[in-house]
Amino acid sequence: MTTATTVAVHSGTAELLRALVSRTTEYDFTVWFWGDAIAIDGLLDAAELLDDPSTLAFCERFLRTWADRPLTWVDHLTPGSAVLRVAERTDDVALQEAAGRLARWLGEQAPRSARAPLYRPDIPMYRHTVWVDTIYHVPPFYARLAHTTGDPAYFDRALEEWSSHTRLLAAPETGPFLGHSWDTGMRMLHGYGWGRGVGWALYGMIETLALLPTDHPRYPWALAEMTAMADAVRGHQDSTGFWHTLLHDKESYLESSTASFFGAAYYKALRLGLLDDSYRPTADLAWEATRSRIDPDGDFWGVSACTYAGVTNVDDVIMYRTLPTEVNVWGQGSALRITGERLLLEQGADA
Repeated sequence: MTTATTVAVHSGTAELLRALVSRTTEYDFTVWFWGDAIAIDGLLDAAELLDDPSTLAFCERFLRTWADRPLTWVDHLTPGSAVLRVAERTDDVALQEAAGRLARWLGEQAPRSARAPLYRPDIPMYRHTVWVDTIYHVPPFYARLAHTTGDPAYFDRALEEWSSHTRLLAAPETGPFLGHSWDTGMRMLHGYGWGRGVGWALYGMIETLALLPTDHPRYPWALAEMTAMADAVRGHQDSTGFWHTLLHDKESYLESSTASFFGAAYYKALRLGLLDDSYRPTADLAWEATRSRIDPDGDFWGVSACTYAGVTNVDDVIMYRTLPTEVNVWGQGSALRITGERLLLEQGADA
C-alpha cells in the first residue's frame, strides 16, 4: 500500500525531473558535441517515466534531422542508442537505416591506430587521440544494434570497442582508474583519474552489460571489469557524496557531475542486478549530493566546464584542479539520468 510519505517522495522526484527536462530542452542539439548523448538519453528516460510526448518529440526532431544529413567527423558523438530507442518505439525505418550507416561509418571509415579507433582526425591536436568518453557512446550503441538487427556480431564489436579503450587508458602502475585520453602518436596518457571520464566509462560498461547476453563468451570478463571499476570508485567517495574531479587527488575540488554520473550508474546496476546491495548507500549519498546542487529552475550547478585533455600549456593536474564550473549540457544529462533512476527505484519500492 502506498503511503502519503512515499507519494510525496515520488512527487518531489518527478517534479525535479520535470524541472531538469524544462531546463535541458533549452539547449540546441543540431550538431553533436561531447555531452549531447547523455542529455538526449536522459530526456528519453524522462519522456518515458513522465509519459511526456512533448519531450519525446523534442528528441525525435534532432534525431531525424541528423538522419537526413551526410555523416561527418562529429557524428561519432551521435546518441546512437537513442536513435535506436526512438526507431524501435516509432517503427521508423529511416532512423533504423541511419543507425546502420552510423555503425558502418564507425567500423569501416573512421581511422584507426594499431589498437583503437581515432574519432577526431579533423582536429590536428586530436587526430591520434583515443577518448574515455567513447566507452559511453559506442559500445552500448553496438550492443543495442545487435538486438535491433538480430546480428550477434555487434555484441563482439561492442566488447572490442570497450576493451580496446580500457587497455590503452588504464594505468596499472598508477592506480585502478582510467585516463581521460591516450595520444597514440606521442604514446602519452592524459588526465589519469578524471572523475567524469571514469563516470562516462562506468556508465557505458553498465549500459552495455544490460544488453549483452549472459551466455556471451566475454560476459564474465565484462562483468568483472565493470565491478572492479565500480568498487574502486566507491572507495574514493567523499563524505559529502561527491567525488574529487581527479578521483585520487584530494587537492582537486569536489565536482557535481561525479555524483550524478556515479550515482546513476550504481542505481542502474543495482536495478539490473549487476551490483549487490552494498553499493546502495554510495548511490543514495550521491543522490543527495546531486539533489543539493539542482535549483528550482532545473539548473545543475558545479559541473566542470569543457575539459580538453592534453592541449593546455600547463601541467595536466593543474588544468583539472583549476577548471571553472558551470551549468552545462553534460551535467544536465547526468542529472536527468540519476533522477530517472531514482524515480524508478522509488516506484519499485511500492510494488
